Amino acid sequence: MNQATVAVHRWPVSRPLLAAAPEAGPDLIVISIATPDSTLRHAARAQLRGAVREVLGLRLGSSPGAIALVSKPGQALRVDLPGHTIGLSASHEAGFSVAAIHRCGPVGVDIVRLRDEFEWQPVARDYLGMDAFERIACQAQPEQMQAFAREWTRLEACLKYLGIGLQEWSLSLAHRLGACRVSELELPAGLCGAVVYGLTDQAS
Repeated sequence: MNQATVAVHRWPVSRPLLAAAPEAGPDLIVISIATPDSTLRHAARAQLRGAVREVLGLRLGSSPGAIALVSKPGQALRVDLPGHTIGLSASHEAGFSVAAIHRCGPVGVDIVRLRDEFEWQPVARDYLGMDAFERIACQAQPEQMQAFAREWTRLEACLKYLGIGLQEWSLSLAHRLGACRVSELELPAGLCGAVVYGLTDQAS
């Protein structure tokens, strides 16, 4: 299910906006940072974690250094803060990273950089299913990569929200994915992204 697009706040430019009336702020915040233009993500992850701590410090009225983030291979970034149910999710592309912070529970976010030379067809057949494959294939050739990126980031954001790993398409998986509320992200040209932070009324 699609929702309205979600703004992405450039950090640290957006600090004054996010610092204003933190308790009355939105339940969901998505930030972006400029990172090294490299596919090696160690520096990007460290930089993004620092930004997340600063944003959480603003929202919670706490020192960023007092906010512990737990990061384990293959698991979502999480806040080690008793009494809070804050959800975190992150996604990286070379030169650009985003983090979603949801005050009220799980969240999933994903971005992808558009690459015209990418052969999307076999990936779409295996992981997106034939309905999505046909939605992409029916687009004009120049629009197919954008359509694939939209479907792919929706998939990844849903999987992250649900806490399950990437797997080939199945009917049972499609039912679970269909219960997610998906919003597209407002991103710079050349990037596509999605965020999930809740289920449809029928599923919740």
